[in-house]
Amino acid sequence: MELARTIPSGAVALWRRLVQRSNSNFKFAFLFLGPEQREGLQQVYEFCRVVDDIVDEREPGPAGEEAARRALAGWSAEVARIYGDAYVDDDPPHTELGRQLAESNKHFHYPRDAFDEIIAGVAMDLDRNTYDDMEQLRLYCYRVASCVGFLCLALFKDQREPARRYAEHLGLALQYTNILRDVAEDAARGRIYLPLELLARHGLTPDDVFNYRYDGRFVGAAADFAAAAEREYHAAWALLPEIQQRRLLPAEIMGRTYYEILQEIRARNYNVFTRRASLRRRDKLRVAFLALARAGASVLS
Repeated sequence: MELARTIPSGAVALWRRLVQRSNSNFKFAFLFLGPEQREGLQQVYEFCRVVDDIVDEREPGPAGEEAARRALAGWSAEVARIYGDAYVDDDPPHTELGRQLAESNKHFHYPRDAFDEIIAGVAMDLDRNTYDDMEQLRLYCYRVASCVGFLCLALFKDQREPARRYAEHLGLALQYTNILRDVAEDAARGRIYLPLELLARHGLTPDDVFNYRYDGRFVGAAADFAAAAEREYHAAWALLPEIQQRRLLPAEIMGRTYYEILQEIRARNYNVFTRRASLRRRDKLRVAFLALARAGASVLS
């Protein structure tokens, strides 16, 4: 508890709450949100989970792929109903989640394009199992991560341009970290997100990744990819003076947590094949509390 002594006394009660409830990377970050924001965030998360599961949990083969495409098209139509597009002829949302999002959108004003881009992003996993270069991968990560960040900005009530740029860079950084951490898990599913150009530059082939070959070549490729993630973190943090840090505190906690996971991967010399990198409970708490200190304890009032 030494860390708590460095923070104004008004934050001590929150520290105790964090200690009691920190059973995941992010759950306690959302203690800083109001009830409507937390409900909206749950709806956004559920939307992302549903469309992602359509692709990841589909039956193998062409029939499963076709069913997934139809289901994604159905959610594109549901987004149109959420926003009351003219061509849906006043047809209200068909799903409970769609109705919830339509209602919360009246308050938070979600950017429409973010929902469409997320659907387009998960659909990319139907078309490819590998990515040629960082440009291709960046588009995928922008869609499935940065665009989720744009929805969160609506919940956090800061959709100004600096905040959007912050969310774009932070989303890329988080997704790159996820990709590096989950190389083995993705390979087991027949996917490689590390760009093929990066692998080839270090003398690696897709088969090397599928067979979990951990050697100096992989360390070199992973280090280069980690450096790309690092650049995105710092690009996001360079924008902190221009954003409303107190409103975006949950995003900062997420970003700082995943940055520490990136450092854990580096500390293991990029051996992501034998054990999945994670943070200890006390390290998650430390990250959250330091983010709170940076933003100012008055956020709690």
